[in-house]
Amino acid sequence: MRVLADFAMRGRWQAVGSVAVLGSLGIFLPPVSILGGALVALVALRLGIGQALFVAGLGSVFLGALLFALMGGAPVVGVFAGLAQWLPLAAMGEVLRRSISWRVTLSAAVGATGLMVVIARLMVPDLEAAWVSVGTQMLEPFVEGGAAASEELQVALAQLAPFLTGLLAGIFLLSLALSLLVARYWQALLYNPGAFGIEFRALQLGRELSVATVGLGLAGHLLGMPLAVELAFILGVLFFLQGLAVMHTLTGARQMSSFWLVGMYVLLVIALPQMFLLLAALGVIDGVARVRERFGARKGDSDQE
Repeated sequence: MRVLADFAMRGRWQAVGSVAVLGSLGIFLPPVSILGGALVALVALRLGIGQALFVAGLGSVFLGALLFALMGGAPVVGVFAGLAQWLPLAAMGEVLRRSISWRVTLSAAVGATGLMVVIARLMVPDLEAAWVSVGTQMLEPFVEGGAAASEELQVALAQLAPFLTGLLAGIFLLSLALSLLVARYWQALLYNPGAFGIEFRALQLGRELSVATVGLGLAGHLLGMPLAVELAFILGVLFFLQGLAVMHTLTGARQMSSFWLVGMYVLLVIALPQMFLLLAALGVIDGVARVRERFGARKGDSDQE
């Protein structure tokens, strides 16, 4: 991936072209879109938000043109899709560049994401019913079994609908955070080798956010408050990343085999929901109990990743 980052950073037009192509491929292979977003964030980290906005804006126009040429339809859809995923990354890259703090950057991102969920609930009077209607229209053509199967689909959607806004917002936040991580890795790879591993292993969101995550989760489940559950899930995305940092730190500090990390990522692929909850819980515990310090993680540990 270093070749891709190096090519994109040779000039603004190389960056625009790379972002547009990766954005187009991401329509068919969603994980590829993370790389396109990472290039926008890399430009922000290295050159500032002005250049990143140029790349994001022109890349979105090119994405709209490419999708129109390949699939037809309105080019504005591609432009909007590009802006929706790349403008937040330009902003996050700028915040990280100025603050040099993952805690500040991710806290700002989770605050903006949570605010969007609250606004969506305020603007749409019956958001759950809207999700059921949209989900039925999208999925019913793929359901076999007649009226009974259609009814089961609507029941399932009705059960999921109260939490669907927060779930989708959390997934979107996770994709942004992963793009920013890749961008920071590329930045270190090109300009400061070895720095990313040290920075990532030091990721610490703090006691306050840990307590807020647990409090919102308990309030949501015990008091029947879907919004609290949604906000807890959004915060959980950040602590999932901290859980990954804890595992990398402890593996290096305890001189454990890399097999443990490989196994963890394999389990993430085959059992994502369970591993997400496990790592998020580990991140929350580390925010309060400082697991890395208690188990002998060395400050400034510089082994490569």
